Amino acid sequence: MIVVAIVFGVLLLFLGAILRYYFNRPEARGRRGENYISGILHRCCRSEHDHVIDNIILFNQKNQSSSQIDHIFICQHGVCVIETKNYSGTIYGNDEQHEWTQVLAGGRVKNQLHSPVKQNATHIYLVKSILGKNVPVFGFVVFVQGNIENVYSRYVCSPSELQHRLLTLNQGNALLSATQQDEVYNTLCNYRDRYSVSEEEHLQDIYKMQSDIAANICPRCGGKLILRNGKYGQFYGCSNYPKCKFTKQLK
Repeated sequence: MIVVAIVFGVLLLFLGAILRYYFNRPEARGRRGENYISGILHRCCRSEHDHVIDNIILFNQKNQSSSQIDHIFICQHGVCVIETKNYSGTIYGNDEQHEWTQVLAGGRVKNQLHSPVKQNATHIYLVKSILGKNVPVFGFVVFVQGNIENVYSRYVCSPSELQHRLLTLNQGNALLSATQQDEVYNTLCNYRDRYSVSEEEHLQDIYKMQSDIAANICPRCGGKLILRNGKYGQFYGCSNYPKCKFTKQLK
């Protein structure tokens, strides 16, 4: 009996280690964060004409790439494109920076992150190109763990702030009628189904986008990235500005 108990205990420890490994993987943390934010969005719906679309992959016809959008919230005030991040540690960044910093282990580990604000701006640009200029589209980046004390951006918020902002927007002046809300929802879903993109194809598109940026090709519209002068120094801007406002830092 003692041997059986020892073996059983070892198996439990082994199983617990496996579960902790899978539970703490970045992919698993990301899914938990997205599910949590999805629940908040559904609670912000005030009528049957409010809609939530989760984890939608949309094809960009201009540059033959795709974007995976965590959430789209459709209400009477417009269309909200939401990027969810479940990063731990301390996050540093602002709207101007293309690279943000994640600090872990008391400062011993520092990771560079692509700006989620810039990432979401690309998603907003794509959604606008699908819906047309008459549909108001805006966006938020929500950090699930609320660790945004050192982030300076009007687009970044915690989960509780996101809920407050969306409820406030949804109680304000109606910019879309109930019929228009349903039309927006159907347009996005039909577009997704018409230009279906698999997860594998989307990953290939990510690699292509990184290659295009390195070759000074705009990942949003396919234009050329041209060296320009700004108040913060030189940078690369899209040749289709002001229609496309994508920028790349000069390294």
